[in-house]
Amino acid sequence: MRRSLLVLMAVGLVALVAAPAAGAIPVHWTAEGGRAFTDVARGPDGSLYVAGIDRSSITAAASLRKYSASGRLRWTRTWVPFPQASANGLGVAVGSDGTVYLLGVVRGTCEGQGWFVRAYKPGGDLRWKYVTPGWQCSLAEFPTDIAVSRSRVVVSGFSHGCCGDQFHDGWITVFSTNLVRRFRANTEPPATPLGWFDTAWGVGISSGGAFFVSGWAATASIPREASPTPGTPFLEKLDPHGHKIWSHRASSSMPTMYLPVALGMSANRVVIAAGVGGKDVAWGFAPTTGWVASYTLQGRLRWQNRFGGGKNEAAAPTGAGIDGDGRVWLLSTRRDAGDRGTDGLLRLYGATGKLHAKRRIDPSDRYVRTGGIAAINTGAAATGWIGTQYQYKGGRLWRLVG
Repeated sequence: MRRSLLVLMAVGLVALVAAPAAGAIPVHWTAEGGRAFTDVARGPDGSLYVAGIDRSSITAAASLRKYSASGRLRWTRTWVPFPQASANGLGVAVGSDGTVYLLGVVRGTCEGQGWFVRAYKPGGDLRWKYVTPGWQCSLAEFPTDIAVSRSRVVVSGFSHGCCGDQFHDGWITVFSTNLVRRFRANTEPPATPLGWFDTAWGVGISSGGAFFVSGWAATASIPREASPTPGTPFLEKLDPHGHKIWSHRASSSMPTMYLPVALGMSANRVVIAAGVGGKDVAWGFAPTTGWVASYTLQGRLRWQNRFGGGKNEAAAPTGAGIDGDGRVWLLSTRRDAGDRGTDGLLRLYGATGKLHAKRRIDPSDRYVRTGGIAAINTGAAATGWIGTQYQYKGGRLWRLVG
């Protein structure tokens, strides 16, 4: 699942990977393609499905790729509604029957944007599709994550203003598995009066059908574009009909609404992660510190950890996953003081929050950005891209062993 990627809006691999240090997480293989890889999910047969962005004419096309467990590319599908429009693949999820759901944003030639979900068979044939009405000019919504169960598909995202309007309102939209829209529910974090705004960044579905949502929620009114946006990460649980069961704010400060709050789930745990305490991991901004927290499905905090931070080691998580042993795989972008660029960073925590291993991903390119991560029985698969501070120029899929 994904996770989300507003960094694509804000700023704009065989790859060479740093030799592993003692105790580092091994990289089994690396694949490359397109302009950016943003999310990854594992199919029932072990195949890996990757969401991303490809070049299409003068704009961009959303892409979906299928890789074998050994890293061989099986097929690629791209979609853009017409040559002057633009579409980005942002998230991917796979149903128990092997149906693959690609989530993305789609823009026309005027202000605003909408989003889409396209469902494919394991062989690459299109099964169902959905696109928000009015996506060309009369809508301003951004999708952030997608999850699937036996009977439901759920998308998280937020509605937003434009032209200096700071309005942000988080929501989830629920579909049947054949993409018939069922309902939408707003996220309602604690103490968020009108004008305090919130965003929904990550979503998961429990075995009982409850929805878990991660996001950012303001702690003050935000009246205009130049106003600060103080807030906190939050975790919320909704029942199968979209009614709030509980909602908890984290104690960490998150003074920006524009960084993702990643979510990962297992049968009995949920983790959320974000860059806290600063504005961004990119150079020139107040530096973020990496933060991750583990909760029970009843909302009880089990543990939390911080890492990185400061001018030279700012870090911001972009993806989180929990494997069958309860270990937490955390994917982040971090600063590289050596070349004043950014690297990828992997951290592996045990079920009780102890750090087991880590790895820095630093290709020869100066800038590395990370996307989503999928935890699997023998490790994890992580996505990202290389490029410049403002452009993405090559997608990367890393298969990790741990």
